[in-house]
Amino acid sequence: MKIRDGLSATFMAVPFMASNGLLIWFLPALFLTISLSFGAFALIDMAVDCADSVYVNRFGEHSLAVCGEGMIAMDCIEEIITAMGSYMLSIVVWMGLFWLKVKLMKYLVLIFLGPVMAMLSELTEQKITGVIRPFSFGIFLREVFRGIRTSLLYLFIELCLAIFLLIVALFVGFMFPVLLPVIAPLELLIAFVMGTFFYGAASMDYVWEREGVSAFESIRMAFKSRHLAVGLGIVFSVLMAIPIVSFTLAPILAPAITAVGASLVLKRSARNYS
Repeated sequence: MKIRDGLSATFMAVPFMASNGLLIWFLPALFLTISLSFGAFALIDMAVDCADSVYVNRFGEHSLAVCGEGMIAMDCIEEIITAMGSYMLSIVVWMGLFWLKVKLMKYLVLIFLGPVMAMLSELTEQKITGVIRPFSFGIFLREVFRGIRTSLLYLFIELCLAIFLLIVALFVGFMFPVLLPVIAPLELLIAFVMGTFFYGAASMDYVWEREGVSAFESIRMAFKSRHLAVGLGIVFSVLMAIPIVSFTLAPILAPAITAVGASLVLKRSARNYS
């Protein structure tokens, strides 16, 4: 299968969901997205407060108001520098953790939105094939935990590949500086394609799990169907690459669209999309 097969399946996902009464599944995705975003920002604020407490314990309390209470110039300057250090530390910690949140958001989405993806994948397959499996909470939990395990494994693989690419890029750039204008955008493109592939592979794993495919066999099949995986993950990857959309609309739309698209394209031989 080709990239366009996966991409066209994701474009068919929303109409398919609308015609089969599956749009309701955007609601739990909305709830989980709001919870995930608030939880992440709460943790960032806690880390900033912790860093500020460490700073205060080391340098003491600070207040710019005391500069107008008759303090000598040097004491006032020292107070200003201390206060600026506290503010800068808070900004650096907040921005650093926010950057980490954005970088990890795609896998946080795959992990926390796993229950939604698992249900949508199975419901889509039922609509296509007409085969309804009796619901089993145990089987459902197994699918969810398998999705989490697969997402963590893909995260590890992608991080290893990204570090390897960075090392190669730094080495080539050091040896041949003239190639840097080519290496930088090429590395970004490769990183984007890798992320796209892992999105699509994670969505296909739900289908293969129901077929009795083992986790490692699923990875082998994903690499074998790499063009299809990239096609399925393009919409997911593009939405997650847009700064504000990546932690607002993308977690609501992308997992559902990708999960439904994977079931559509993998089960299309059984029945037409509609």
